[in-house]
Amino acid sequence: MKDQIFDIIQNSSVPVTAKALSEKLEAPLEEIQAALDALAGDGRVAETRRGGWAVPETIGLSAARIGFQRNGTPVAHPLGGGPAVPVAVSGTLRCMPDDLVLIRTQGERCAVNALLRRAKDTFAAYVRIERRAPKGAPKRRAEVKTVASAVPCDVRIPYDVVLTGDLSFVKNDEIALLKVERWPEANRPIYASVLRVLGNSGSMAALMRAVAEDHGFATEVSEAVEAEARRFPDEVAPEDISGREDLREMLTFTIDGATAKDFDDAVSIEKTGGGWRLGVHIADVSHYVRPETAVDDDAYARGTSLYLPGLTVPMLPECLSNNLCSLMPDVDRLAMSLEMDIRDGKIVDHRLMKSVIHSHARLTYAAVNRLFEGGDSGIAPDVAQALFDMRELSRQLRAKRAARGAIDFEMDEPEFVLNEKGEPTEILLEPRGEAERIIEDFMLAANETVAALARSVELPFVYRVHEPPDPDRLRSLEAFLGTLNLHVRIGADPHPGTLQGILEGAKDHPAYDVIRHYLLRALKKAQYSESPLGHYALALKDYCHFTSPIRRYPDLVVHRMLKKLIDGEMDAARRAGWQMPDIAKDCSERENAATLGERQADGIMTAAWMSTQIGRKFDGVVSSVTGWGLYVRLANGAEGLVHIASMDDYFEYDKDRNRLLGEATGICFNLGDRVRVQVERVSIPLGEINFLLVPPRHDDGE
Repeated sequence: MKDQIFDIIQNSSVPVTAKALSEKLEAPLEEIQAALDALAGDGRVAETRRGGWAVPETIGLSAARIGFQRNGTPVAHPLGGGPAVPVAVSGTLRCMPDDLVLIRTQGERCAVNALLRRAKDTFAAYVRIERRAPKGAPKRRAEVKTVASAVPCDVRIPYDVVLTGDLSFVKNDEIALLKVERWPEANRPIYASVLRVLGNSGSMAALMRAVAEDHGFATEVSEAVEAEARRFPDEVAPEDISGREDLREMLTFTIDGATAKDFDDAVSIEKTGGGWRLGVHIADVSHYVRPETAVDDDAYARGTSLYLPGLTVPMLPECLSNNLCSLMPDVDRLAMSLEMDIRDGKIVDHRLMKSVIHSHARLTYAAVNRLFEGGDSGIAPDVAQALFDMRELSRQLRAKRAARGAIDFEMDEPEFVLNEKGEPTEILLEPRGEAERIIEDFMLAANETVAALARSVELPFVYRVHEPPDPDRLRSLEAFLGTLNLHVRIGADPHPGTLQGILEGAKDHPAYDVIRHYLLRALKKAQYSESPLGHYALALKDYCHFTSPIRRYPDLVVHRMLKKLIDGEMDAARRAGWQMPDIAKDCSERENAATLGERQADGIMTAAWMSTQIGRKFDGVVSSVTGWGLYVRLANGAEGLVHIASMDDYFEYDKDRNRLLGEATGICFNLGDRVRVQVERVSIPLGEINFLLVPPRHDDGE
């Protein structure tokens, strides 16, 4: 209904009334009004002064999300893309970070025309409780009053906060989750009550919980979810196995990180006359998590699991994610199994089925990599042989992917070694080994196969899409590469293989890591869509997320739709199709929130470790050049600022060449330059690190 209404409004040359829509669609007026309100809440339509409805752009408005600069200035980020626009603050309305608004552009600034939806009504904050005597009054006990305020952990919230309600369970200098009771207005602070305490302000665990809460990932579940979770069984019931393909005798196993507890996927392999039969077996979460239940509603609201250093916030209750749905060894588990016949790296046939499996081993990436390197892995001989077969197949799949021009960024993610207090004692950047690549290659193959199946039968679906890059970004990338003496012609519509070729050609360049990050930023973000738009970076026509329903909601939806296909319920599938656009949009937003939260948490942890290294010197590479200084990246992934004011010369910023040039000394700093720095100061809550340059002639004895 919503999409029909939107299409009518979008294609109309004049605003359309709710009554006209009701007559045209032969639908009740209240149903039309509810759909219009929902569309307006998403910023897709706007009501005119005369009661008509139009697409915002046709009446000079556009939907945007609110952000804040470090000085507290609000900016609007248009939903349709483009640069952020400073907000001209007027009247009494005050926005919060990520609020959805309609804006009207006024020159280089904009005004908020309407507040469509508050992003959330809770946030984490440092509690400040003081006992003060009124000025000039005798310091008698009866006259001392308690003043309770808070400082938001989210530095984007620029308002004062006054605490109200019951404060008996909260102490000064704790981090607490607050609920907004009155929104800020001109000259008026936020009034908020304390929902619960997250921990002491000096606790890394409390900081991680604050990051999770501020990005919309509740660290506690509701009573309704807990009540439903208690009703799930501890093991697979015999009646649940009926009607499924019995694969329990097949040699099947999982390969995951050492600390993983939620095992989404298991793999199997056998040789065939012309190649291989690869089995990818995915936990059948949809058998247990049904629509319109408290567990499903909570999973949808989260959209994904959140993985922060020392803190996992699962999408599903742990009785499901770590037990009943997890493909643990030596127990029966329900699965959705995909068998693919592969020859010379090409998938030539497949079979999708509901199954029951029995994983024979829980392997770790480290153990499998030791096996491939000839070390002691402790892996049983039959499993070891299967792993060597998998490595051969994986290499064939990877070669096929490289031949079609897929982009491989090979980004190393930081891993933090934590002590018993949750504080980092080491930062590791572990490169991917063969074991990690095997699982990645097999999951890519499964996701592509399932997406191609869905598109071929026109199954309502949630696809994983990555659209081609914007030509303007490509021109900027081309210019940037030119400043590094890499003169390449990218063009407005390059094949992904062109960009992969740039990466391969720059592998020996001193600024390779910088080039890799800039190229990644030139691409659009992958997201979810109800339409099969393809995946640019993977050079694939068909792609989806099928392999992680324990930790991603789109995968759970994909399973539900595939089951309807398997069971011959295409009419029911088509009736469910209206949900796919909203699911895709909401899940994309939740994924983005998780990415931002994980990035912030990594920054905090990195800063926490670097705070123990004040005064220590490190070698690094200039990763960014700005008008206010140099950003330097260390070998452990930590990145910090050398502020221009701390440098021994007056430096001019040459924007065209991405460099700083010293006026008196003639010293020039370029992207990719190797420099030596000393840790000057660190802000752990902000995740910020400041360095000082160590002069090249300086002999520090290290």
